[in-house]
Amino acid sequence: MDRRPSGFSKIPPINSRSVLIAIDGSEHSKKAFQYYLKWLQRPDDTITIYHAVEPVSLPTISLSNPISIPSEEWSNLVQTNVKRVRELEQDYSTDCLAHNLTYQFLYEPVEHIGAAIVQNAEKYNVHLIIVGSRGLGAIKRTIMGSVSDYVVHHANTAVCVIPCITEQKNSCKN
Repeated sequence: MDRRPSGFSKIPPINSRSVLIAIDGSEHSKKAFQYYLKWLQRPDDTITIYHAVEPVSLPTISLSNPISIPSEEWSNLVQTNVKRVRELEQDYSTDCLAHNLTYQFLYEPVEHIGAAIVQNAEKYNVHLIIVGSRGLGAIKRTIMGSVSDYVVHHANTAVCVIPCITEQKNSCKN
């Protein structure tokens, strides 16, 4: 799966604010997008919906029979990943068009999601990065790492982290 920008939906306005909204298919990122629409959106914004795709790893190969590489299994995993990205693009494109946004949908395979978000924000001269937060506790965040934490500490622009809002906590649990 190659890096793929779909291009902007329309010509971006001159001097528009550039916003990168990082998504991952979770309810957290959808809530962050909805928060942007309700509270942060400006009429002249240019939006980049960015999805960092974790590469599909090769299935385990048995050392007792190294010749039989499970290529069909790997191909199915790749196809599932591509289908998921296409569904995300369709879902977010529908919302962006409904709100008359100037947007592009960009996805690419990456090794480190937080670093990729920061790099793309710099590449597109983004004024604001919006990410959702899973609401991990301090211990889980330390062990598992946190994309939003990484972005906050490494981005050279404003970052808006949208937490699971109290009345929505049940729909944000994962």
